[in-house]
Amino acid sequence: MVENAPEVIIQDLNRIYKGSDEAVHAVKDISLTLTPGSFTALVGFSGCGKTTLLRMLAGLEEPSSGSISLFPENSYPAVIFQTPRLLPWMTIKKNMNIALRHRVIPRQNKREIKKRVHAALEMVGLNDRADAYPHELSGGMAQRVGLARALCQESGFMLMDEPFSSLDALTRENLQKELKSIWEKKKSTTLFITHDIAEALVLASRILIMKEGSIIADLDRNDWILRNKPEAAIMSLMNNPLIPRMVYATS
Repeated sequence: MVENAPEVIIQDLNRIYKGSDEAVHAVKDISLTLTPGSFTALVGFSGCGKTTLLRMLAGLEEPSSGSISLFPENSYPAVIFQTPRLLPWMTIKKNMNIALRHRVIPRQNKREIKKRVHAALEMVGLNDRADAYPHELSGGMAQRVGLARALCQESGFMLMDEPFSSLDALTRENLQKELKSIWEKKKSTTLFITHDIAEALVLASRILIMKEGSIIADLDRNDWILRNKPEAAIMSLMNNPLIPRMVYATS
């Protein structure tokens, strides 16, 4: 288990984009806590504010108001995006070296960098492709590298923005299994964004439903509403525009 898996506390978080015609309230008054070592899925239709929330948690965007606090305070997130964003002119191991040198380990500590990269690639089954270039990898392999690049940082806090959405069904299923196995070993605090309800149910113990910038439901996988036909229950919550904010779980 990652010893530094943080608690993440979000309080009254808002993000407003000021356009030429009218302001867009992308994230509205969100307050929630991610407990250390938890795996939470954030589900919602495209455009509901999921990625905006993740970008604020990642420090890529500033909130318009509200706060995000991590405990321990020196915690930081490792982010996995929809595409792995690998530099095409660098080998896989060099792509991973950059993630460590810029944030985690001093450049001169080559032994520790090599150790971390080797361990992370082994975890995702790609040690034999360390010297390959991105164009030599399949889509599934490239996403494995993206996962390994996040894992090697050992941050204890993972943010994942629909990382498997562009993959074929079989590859996606295999990577879901790998991710779940890795999380069970590492127990990093994880927020996984997806529009795929089935994926959320497979991976997460807690499911947040987001609609029009707000969290409208906070569900534990074992809640009564998910015991029978869980996908239909979640879709009903996502589709009903009149539903009040519903909270079934707080941790």
